[in-house]
Amino acid sequence: MKCLVVLLSLLCALVQAAPLKVGLHDSAPWAYRNAQGEITGLDYEIVKTILQREGIEAEFELYSYSRLLKLFSEKKLDMASPVGVPYPGAFYSQPYFTVLDVVVTKNSSPLSINSLKDLEGKTIVAYQQASEVLGPDFAATVKKAHYLEEADRVQQFELLMNDRVQLMIGDAKVLAYYATKHYGAKSIKSHQILPSVDYPAAFWNAELQAKFNSGLLHLTESGEFDQIHAKPRL
Repeated sequence: MKCLVVLLSLLCALVQAAPLKVGLHDSAPWAYRNAQGEITGLDYEIVKTILQREGIEAEFELYSYSRLLKLFSEKKLDMASPVGVPYPGAFYSQPYFTVLDVVVTKNSSPLSINSLKDLEGKTIVAYQQASEVLGPDFAATVKKAHYLEEADRVQQFELLMNDRVQLMIGDAKVLAYYATKHYGAKSIKSHQILPSVDYPAAFWNAELQAKFNSGLLHLTESGEFDQIHAKPRL
């Protein structure tokens, strides 16, 4: 019996010592692998800094957004970021992951986009599920356009740059990063007609949620949060 108690104690200790499994959305500059194959990016640095400050060891992996949500919903991840979907039993951090979707044209385009109505009749490519994410007004508007949703960022840019579409819709940070890296900083022009959305991280443990929120508050008040955002990513 004593041996069984000792064995169970050791197993519990091993479970407690296991690194946290953290999943992030694979999308530069938020989280991506650099030329050396190392994970880097805004969200990676924010999450890693917070967890280290709280003394939490973690293993990070990057996933497509649909894969990230699937693994988290199956409880194969202890933490996922960002998560904009409510899961029963999950705990959510304070929102900190700000996404501003913009409408992008080639810099040489004469088009002026000042409202949703200006999208009508245009040829448009957006990310997968954009018509659901961006709300009913957007969904109704793009029904009056030649609208396509494409998951592949390379394909999105090729459609725009080869004049197969007039407009591209996506996260301002992501599109600016990709355009600068592959086409030059002045290759595209952004039109801001959509509101920004703040997303949280999600956990299956309330104590972890509390520790993350505490670390996030410290990161924000210390100015380190803004410093991470200000770092050049190319």
